[in-house]
Amino acid sequence: MQIRTQDEAIAWLYSLIRAHAPRGKAAHELSRELFGYLDNPQDLRPAVHVVGTAGKGSAAAVLANGLIAAGETVATHLSPHVYDIRERFTVDAALPKWAHVVEAVDAVATVAHRMSTRPTFFAATTATAIELGRRFDVDRLVIEAGIGGRVDATNVFGREDVLTLITAIGLDHTDVLGETVEEIAKEKAAVLVGRRRAVLGPQPSAAAADVVRGVAQCEGVELVEVEASGDFRLDAAATARAALGLLGYPSATAPFELAGRYEEAELRGRRVILDGAHNPMKLRALSAALPERAALVIAAVGAGKDLEACAAAIAPLGESVAATTFGPGPGEPGPRGWPIATVAAALRATTACRVVETPTRDLAAVVENESEPGDLVVVTGSFLHLAEVRRQLS
Repeated sequence: MQIRTQDEAIAWLYSLIRAHAPRGKAAHELSRELFGYLDNPQDLRPAVHVVGTAGKGSAAAVLANGLIAAGETVATHLSPHVYDIRERFTVDAALPKWAHVVEAVDAVATVAHRMSTRPTFFAATTATAIELGRRFDVDRLVIEAGIGGRVDATNVFGREDVLTLITAIGLDHTDVLGETVEEIAKEKAAVLVGRRRAVLGPQPSAAAADVVRGVAQCEGVELVEVEASGDFRLDAAATARAALGLLGYPSATAPFELAGRYEEAELRGRRVILDGAHNPMKLRALSAALPERAALVIAAVGAGKDLEACAAAIAPLGESVAATTFGPGPGEPGPRGWPIATVAAALRATTACRVVETPTRDLAAVVENESEPGDLVVVTGSFLHLAEVRRQLS
């Protein structure tokens, strides 16, 4: 099989999203196998590995921009994408041309077909990002991890000079990582094994910070800690600045925009913030960052998430909440949200605010009815509905 076009590249990557895809250790082993077949391009150049529960994408983006400003060329892996799958594998903070993406995906697909079990979508997009880095002969890789650390698809580096950034750790993906913050911190901090230096961003949990400190001390890792600012966006930037300092570069960073991370827009005359906060910790951080309570919140929650806890964190965001959902058609593989009525029931159980059950196609009418021009509207609960909501409101 040879991949020759943009459509073929996208189709192959999405074909890896299937029911009962490997998770945890099995997915990690497949990722290591995939990179082995590619001759381990992740170890050809220095890298920064960003792990954590919240703030990973922002820290990675700020760091990449700082490195570029300092004169380096950088290939970055970010997850998830919101509007364009190439957001997952940028080169010098820009979307690569499709011709280059097609070549990289073809290289990954060619070796993947030698495997007895197909890799995960996440492993393949990570491999695509790193393969693009090899083809562009970049100076450095900046790789954002997925849900974990020890068994994450990105934990494939063999070099001891990989710089590790650990952003805020909280409860998420408990079915894979553990049921307590301490267990999750241990899984994420496991990437420190065999490394020399790391940056620990501000931690909402003292227990998580203690776990990371313990692993760093045990492994002989130099750990630089960053003080909290009270704003999750500033915390991510400060973590990136500390990493730049360790790499010998000026720590000043320019403002940046990242799709779906406190992304501001004007739609239908409303001030809209699109933020993919998809767990209670991220939703609470979003609430703390808002300039005011929103007139309307448009919320969907992934079916694997703690719906009651997410609903409790969504309720304070706005006066009214439009409960919606996302996902593929019946019987089709891929992530999906809790049903609209289920989300609405969870919201009604936690708040006195007005709750409206709203299919995505009807959102424009709800925005007109539940808000006025100039009002603040927040779209949140998942990255996976932001693009469609924005399309409906444009």
